[in-house]
Amino acid sequence: MPLIKLMQKRVANLSIGSSTLRGQGKNAKRIAIGFLKNMDLGGFSNINNEREFTDRLNYHTKLLKEQLPNRSWGAARKALNIFMFQAAHDIYLSEAYRLKDIISFLEVPLDNFNGKGLVKEARQRNLKLHWRSIKDLNKDDSDRFQRFAKQYAKDKYNCERCYLDLYFWRE
Repeated sequence: MPLIKLMQKRVANLSIGSSTLRGQGKNAKRIAIGFLKNMDLGGFSNINNEREFTDRLNYHTKLLKEQLPNRSWGAARKALNIFMFQAAHDIYLSEAYRLKDIISFLEVPLDNFNGKGLVKEARQRNLKLHWRSIKDLNKDDSDRFQRFAKQYAKDKYNCERCYLDLYFWRE
């Protein structure tokens, strides 16, 4: 197996920990890791704008969702967002697939920590976001969270939204 594929396998395994997909059905973790380690990262090499990135991410979300036991869009998107963050920050994968170029498009992974953190911050700005659970997350709700996260990350921390996970995680 080529070194770059071994690195992708490693990043997939490190990205999806025991709590990442807890409660998402039997073998959800194993299925997600299998999907991510075999995913074609080359498709992210030629992304030129956020719309192209989102379209590619939506495509992979749909594919992974269909493989997960509970068919949860939110669980699939969370796994992909965590993996893409780690892959873009891995020196080997980032260089091989030009993933550094997509960091500004990466989404914040939505889970209880990030969802509730964003709800709290939105409330302070008289905006309404409603967080239920990762299992119940759908594309429309996710898009609302991501739009707010993008603006909030710039205003509060002068960073990309994907880094909000570092601020909210087990705060």
